Amino acid sequence: MRRPLARDEVTPSPVAYVCDPAALLQSFFDLIDAAQECVVLQMYLLAGNHELVLLLPRTGAFPWAAALTDRLIAKRRRDPHVEVVVILDTQTPDDARRTRQGHGPLARHRLEAAGVSVLNANLFSTDFDRDRRFPAATRFHAKPANETRVDDWVAAQQAWQTWHNVEDHRKNLVIDRGTFGAITSHNAIDLAFDWHDNLFLVGAPVAGQLWDECRLALQQALELPQRIDQPTRERLTALAAQPPTSELGKTWASSPAETSLATLGDARARPEMVPAPATLVSSRDIRTELEAAIDACGAGETVCAASTYFADTRLFGRLWAAAERGAQVRVLIDDCAGLPLPTFESWFVRTFVNLRCTELARRNAQRSFELRVFSSKGPGPMMHLKTVGFLGTRTFLIGGQANYTPNTFSGAWLDTVVRVESETVVRAFLTQFESLWSLARPLHRPSFFEGLRTTVLLALLRVSEWIGFRP
Repeated sequence: MRRPLARDEVTPSPVAYVCDPAALLQSFFDLIDAAQECVVLQMYLLAGNHELVLLLPRTGAFPWAAALTDRLIAKRRRDPHVEVVVILDTQTPDDARRTRQGHGPLARHRLEAAGVSVLNANLFSTDFDRDRRFPAATRFHAKPANETRVDDWVAAQQAWQTWHNVEDHRKNLVIDRGTFGAITSHNAIDLAFDWHDNLFLVGAPVAGQLWDECRLALQQALELPQRIDQPTRERLTALAAQPPTSELGKTWASSPAETSLATLGDARARPEMVPAPATLVSSRDIRTELEAAIDACGAGETVCAASTYFADTRLFGRLWAAAERGAQVRVLIDDCAGLPLPTFESWFVRTFVNLRCTELARRNAQRSFELRVFSSKGPGPMMHLKTVGFLGTRTFLIGGQANYTPNTFSGAWLDTVVRVESETVVRAFLTQFESLWSLARPLHRPSFFEGLRTTVLLALLRVSEWIGFRP
């Protein structure tokens, strides 16, 4: 894993903070259109309203997946010399018959038909119990790769990853070996069209660090059976061996705002990129980076953290300790009601995913620490951010795709975050944070019966984790 660089070692990179839904999608469009050599997209979920297995369709959703798919296809047709690669986690379905509505076309199949290389992410480098033997699906990693037909690979790996709770949760796009890139919390799914997300638009040299992460994922994906021919495999192998570009300070002209995005938001809202010291942090290093930043906070500092899921009590303890040292700490989470899940799954996620940390906050009131819960009932737009901003002697933020959960920090889930030291970028995040904070509800002290219910739920949570289901 890459060691985060000290501030005096970092060459400033162009960075912009994007949070308007239309501007976020327009940023993807701009990057794709500007590519002259290659486009590599890592995406946890790329699926339209009818393409998902567990999540229910959302009425009135903007066709986010189709819009992104169409742009990639148009790029491939317009500039056939540009290599376009999409690496998907196997939570994105590959068989229309296995989707909730049972029909296609699937976005990934449309991309393949247009000549875009669509690969399944290799999850075997994640942290999981390699000795687990039951049920049989948990041993998929021990089978020779050639025992599974390439068209069955997604279903087989998806069953395996569900039992082990591992994901390639990354949502990154990089062009031209790291001239520019994007690190976002946003999934390319229709039902998330209006969620409260963010995107960090970055240039070299930090985009070169993103290229290194993407090309490693590409190398690992090529170790698996993939639905590509040998010439394509050879081209992608050569591409994955290419180091980051040496072209720094490159610029491009944004493409015109799409009129079709008018119902999504203001595509012109993307701010200008500003030079800022920025470093990329990957997977197992994320905990170290967050804890070091929080541990340095004391009196007079402000910490504003937003994470959809907050289940890691160790990180919670660090934030609590910072508040005890005099820092003003505010934590924003979501109630998860906006996830359109079937009844039981919805109850399970809403009940357990943030339970431990909300109860710790309820039972130990402290004036300089406050946790609020954003309600996404409806289903409405979720608070889907995973970013923390620091104000005080240092002004910086750490944000990307990483929820504050044990699986994230152990390396069971693969994520990317970026640390940016820029007052402009931090203020942009805090503007979004404050608007969501004002809509969120504070916690109340539990009654006797609520406390009793929570005691029972915590016991059930321990049982759930013991049998392998850890929210």
